[in-house]
Amino acid sequence: MKPNMRIRHAMYISLLGLGFAESSSAATVAVCTDLGNFTIELFDERSPAHVANFLEYVDRGYYTGTVFHRVIAGFMVQGGGYNREYRNKPTLTPVMNESKNGVRNDRGTVAAARTGDPHSATSQFYINLVDNASLNASGGDWGYSVFGRVSAGMEVIDEIAALSTGSGGPFRSDVTDPLVATTSMARIVEDRYPTLSTEERHATLLREIETAVAANDNATAAERFGEYRAACGELEPDLLFTEARVLAAVDRNPAAIESLDEFLRVADTTSETYLQALSLSRQLDPAVNEQRSAAQQRLAELAGDCEFPTEPTTPDANIATMEQMVAGQDDIKTYMEQSNELLECLDDLADDLKDDDREMIIAAYNNAVDEQEGVAERFNAQRVLFLSLQ
Repeated sequence: MKPNMRIRHAMYISLLGLGFAESSSAATVAVCTDLGNFTIELFDERSPAHVANFLEYVDRGYYTGTVFHRVIAGFMVQGGGYNREYRNKPTLTPVMNESKNGVRNDRGTVAAARTGDPHSATSQFYINLVDNASLNASGGDWGYSVFGRVSAGMEVIDEIAALSTGSGGPFRSDVTDPLVATTSMARIVEDRYPTLSTEERHATLLREIETAVAANDNATAAERFGEYRAACGELEPDLLFTEARVLAAVDRNPAAIESLDEFLRVADTTSETYLQALSLSRQLDPAVNEQRSAAQQRLAELAGDCEFPTEPTTPDANIATMEQMVAGQDDIKTYMEQSNELLECLDDLADDLKDDDREMIIAAYNNAVDEQEGVAERFNAQRVLFLSLQ
């Protein structure tokens, strides 16, 4: 692995263009962050494609754990594409630009970040801190598509903007200190308990979740989890795993995987639940990969000469013999050698590419590093467990 590759992962999303719009009866979304919470009212009548796109990411749980990676005082706050480790997340098909709908990039509006291609917006969004007329469509030129506004909690955005900024991960500047992450994002539904305090509402919803799960009523449990996230309730590791199982049971696999990813990030790697979560994650991954086909096809075109190794199966220490553990270790050693060859190949490719293609190859490199670390971490957890059972 070449040590400088991650630092060279410099992907600043260009943000030039957007405006304010009148309120509509669109959906509202609760955004829960490390610094506080705010609400986004969506402009479904003026920006239907971007609203539908944003809600798709919200319903998938995509924004959980994403950070505000580009914060510029007096300009905007941008997030929605990178996790706490500064890894960019796979996205869905880009959205056609809607900036010529008369909606301006005024203070408090929420707009879609994009590259120089007007029709390249995917998951990333930003919130205007001031009226940014330069981001609006002008004449025949495309701007940046506004699809909502912060209807409550703008003071949280201002607090994020007031943090000191500098370098972080692959970014040379504009990253806040401390890093601020989105802990949940969910559609707001009618409040069934308007007289309860926040703490009482959380406790009531948790009881309802527990009751629904005990009754194997996954549909109701999934709804209550949505309400709990919209109420910015805290999800401990065990609750995240329960949420993942519930969402998988009602065929919401992408959202289940996001819950599993968050669980695997914070859970005890030697626990039985951790191993169960790994197993469930492997079962659900193919459903997510289908949604990434366009990006995967482009990656295949760019990296056709690079061989992506198959991730080895991690032995289950509860049932594995010593011979099986040793064989598993050999498989992992072979995988690591093949993976290092892949990293060298991708590194060489990145040097010869520009713009989006280079960013995709760098993302593939970083993902390969993550896979290496994951393989090693899972095997080491099983090794520790195996030795403890001897």
